Amino acid sequence: MRQIEGKDVYDSLEEMIAPAHTAVISVDIQNDFCHPEGHFARYGKDLSLTIERLPTMVSFVRESQALGIPVMFIRQFTMPGAHSDSPAWLRFKTRDGKDPNYTVPGTFGWEFVDGLEPGPNDTVIEKSRPDAFLSTHLERVLRSRGIETVVILGVNTEGCVESTVRSASYRDYYTVVVEDAMGSPSRERHEASVGLYRARYPIHPAEEILAVWRGAAARLGAA
Repeated sequence: MRQIEGKDVYDSLEEMIAPAHTAVISVDIQNDFCHPEGHFARYGKDLSLTIERLPTMVSFVRESQALGIPVMFIRQFTMPGAHSDSPAWLRFKTRDGKDPNYTVPGTFGWEFVDGLEPGPNDTVIEKSRPDAFLSTHLERVLRSRGIETVVILGVNTEGCVESTVRSASYRDYYTVVVEDAMGSPSRERHEASVGLYRARYPIHPAEEILAVWRGAAARLGAA
């Protein structure tokens, strides 16, 4: 802890991600973005990085749950008939030639990937735009639970993850990025976004973050 202008500021990773005031935000780890039979794969997107990182994403979320860290499961959705899409948004979604109807509720693509299942300590947040805070109740849930720090992972690195990282920090949350638990159909754009994270936010490997939480759980058990 250090003082800046008379205010106590969390400084170390251990202080920032102390379990008492931390939540995980798992962004869009859904079949349409991650599975070889999902929407991205059908439209020729390169899923190699996402598939490579998916075991780390899943194991990080599952161990976070086991250690008592609340997880905000962010789920992208598109209403049938483009009822959630403006003309401008439809243009954005189809800029690279793909069909705009992905993550339609009730479909295989909308579901979370195998191994991810919200528990009683978690919350599912449905969103229709990249920023998980935009027009959702995510901030209300975090504030009501006394959350000061969010630890963010998921897909896609330069899209929904980056939008949510920026939005969280602008809402005055300590914002930590899980360096090896993000995926993207473009390794080039992924690396560019990671470069931005390194310049602006704490970014740490999954194992380093989990080690802090394991240590906190061990100390609590020994008390």
